[in-house]
Amino acid sequence: MRVIGHRGTPASPVHPENTLAAVRTALAAGADGVEVDVRATRDGVLVLSHDRDLGRVLGTGAGTGPEVGRLSEAELREVVLPGGSGVPTLAEVLDLAAASGACVLTEVKPEAGGTDARRTARLLARLLTDRRRRLPGADRVITTSFDLTTAASLAGVGTVAGALIVAPHLDPDRSALQARARGLTDVHLAPTHVRDDRGVVARIRALGLLVGVGVVDDPDEADHLFALGAHLVCTDDPAGLAAARAARRAVVPL
Repeated sequence: MRVIGHRGTPASPVHPENTLAAVRTALAAGADGVEVDVRATRDGVLVLSHDRDLGRVLGTGAGTGPEVGRLSEAELREVVLPGGSGVPTLAEVLDLAAASGACVLTEVKPEAGGTDARRTARLLARLLTDRRRRLPGADRVITTSFDLTTAASLAGVGTVAGALIVAPHLDPDRSALQARARGLTDVHLAPTHVRDDRGVVARIRALGLLVGVGVVDDPDEADHLFALGAHLVCTDDPAGLAAARAARRAVVPL
C-alpha cells in the first residue's frame, strides 16, 4: 500500500503546496511518493501549479496573481512564494524523487481538458520519453488527469502507470470501463465513491485496473481502503498517514 502526498504536503504550515520543499518534506516523512499539478509556461517548460494563477499560493487570493501560462520560465523564477520557495519545474521534482526511488503522480492541468491541457500533455510525453532515454529506470511516474481524452493521450507514457481521476459526481463503474477501453491501467476515485458503495473497488479491480483513492487524511479510513483493495491513497497529511502506517508495522503480535 502506498501513501502519496497530495501536492507534496499541503497540511504543512511552513511549505507552500507544489514546491520542492513540500515534496521533500513529504518524502522525508515516509510518503512513498507525491502528487503534483503540472502546467506549461509560455515557453513550454513544465512547472508545478494547481491554479491558473499564483494568487492563492501567494496569499493575495485566487485570480489575483501572475498567470503561469503567460510567463516564461525565467519570469516565473522571479516569483517568490511564502517561506522563500519558488515555483519548481517538473524536471526538478522528478530528479528529487528519483534520488530516493519515490513515485510521482503528474496531474495535467487544467482538469477540464482543452487546448492548454493537450499542450501540457504533449510536453509531458516529450519530457518523460526523453528522461527514459537519458535516465533509464530512474523515474517512477504515474500520469493522471480528470479528463479522459488527456489521460488517454498519456497512456503508456508513464513509467509506472496511467490513470483516470474520477470526479465525485461521475459514475465510477462507467468511468472505469472508459479508462480500460482507452488503454489506461489505473482509476483514481474520490472517497465518496467508496463511502457510498463499498463494492466499487472490487468491481474495478475485477476489470484488471488498479484503484487509488484521494484525498484521504484519516488513517483508519486509509486502512479500510487498503483492506478493500485500493493500492494507493493520496493525502493532504502524508506525515500523519506515514507515521500511522509505521506504528502499525512496529506492533509485534503476541
